[in-house]
Amino acid sequence: MKPLSTFLAVTCLSAAAYADAPSTSPLPSFSWSSVPNRMLDERWAPAYALLADRRHALIAGGFSYTKGVCVDSADIYDERRHKFIHAHGHLHVARDFANAVLLPNGSVLVAGGYNTEHGSLDSAELYVPKRNRFELLKSKMSNRRELFTATALVDGTVLCVAGLDLHHRGTVNTADLYDPKTATFTPLTSTLAQDRFGHDAVRLRDGRVLIAGGKSWQVGHPDQPLASAEIFDPSTRIFHRVGDMSVPRDRPTLTLLPNGKVLVAGGQNGPDGSLAIEIFDSVTETFTTLPITLHTARMAHSATLLPSGDVLVAGGWCPTAHTTTASVELLTPGAMPIALDRHAVPVPTQTFTLSNGRSLPVDIHDFATVLFPDGLLLIAGGKQVDKAEGSLDGGWMTETR
Repeated sequence: MKPLSTFLAVTCLSAAAYADAPSTSPLPSFSWSSVPNRMLDERWAPAYALLADRRHALIAGGFSYTKGVCVDSADIYDERRHKFIHAHGHLHVARDFANAVLLPNGSVLVAGGYNTEHGSLDSAELYVPKRNRFELLKSKMSNRRELFTATALVDGTVLCVAGLDLHHRGTVNTADLYDPKTATFTPLTSTLAQDRFGHDAVRLRDGRVLIAGGKSWQVGHPDQPLASAEIFDPSTRIFHRVGDMSVPRDRPTLTLLPNGKVLVAGGQNGPDGSLAIEIFDSVTETFTTLPITLHTARMAHSATLLPSGDVLVAGGWCPTAHTTTASVELLTPGAMPIALDRHAVPVPTQTFTLSNGRSLPVDIHDFATVLFPDGLLLIAGGKQVDKAEGSLDGGWMTETR
């Protein structure tokens, strides 16, 4: 196994003002291996979720280039046996760019997405692990949604936000709450300040949800990558604007860090990709740009918080190279600086280091990413652009501990 490259240590603060303890976590050196069997279908942009037993993961739907359509099949990855098990049941509606969210009762909500024949979808279904089957819900979302976000809230409900509605001829600014107790969607009266799709969302420590980036598009108008961000407060069921990111980002990733802040990475801004990395502070509701940048511009990638507290950024579409990438980068948060004189200096900012990890076996974007409790990281499906476009039916895994 090749070790990761030497860290580029970057401090955000003056050493004269702060004492910054070095990170004690060892430099990881992991390698990727292929899952020995393949999924039932190729899956570009599948829905995926870790199941309640935390030993299996659902990977459902997606688009198959070989078949030329969205598929309705599903696979279960068995973390102990390191193999895919084909689900007995099929989705009632074939879909890609849908979202999957684990519910408190152990079922998985699979909502929205795109269907080859019907376009954007407002339907949803439940995967029931005990039956290994899908059940179509009678209740539907208030809008058809693809490339939207679905976030589990503290009370067990699911927030479904914005997205592309081709029947609406553009992006929408509406949201729905799914209640697993009644199996129904309820449209929120509060709407986002900005219609958007291709954004990301993350639940904050205090239970609120941060929504950032994406782009706005209406038929007959050019699309507009977005730097704006908003927060949804479940206690009031209201959205409100927060500070903008430093650059517009279509298909970025938001990753909640152990200290409660959010790491923002990647995303496309028109023909360019953003190398800038930002941190969102939920107290001040502002973004701060770090003095380090990604080595590879990327969108439609993954960013996974590892057990070590590091964030692994992998794959994606590289806008500047006009192709997919297999590159992996590791962001390591340093210890929080300690102000030597708290009355004379501002609130300290955390330091970060950046290193290149061992590349994925394939260059892909829009793939499934699942981290298991024991540190096993699974990547499956996705789309590859090499000599020709194609979707993938394979999986790759690595130990991150």
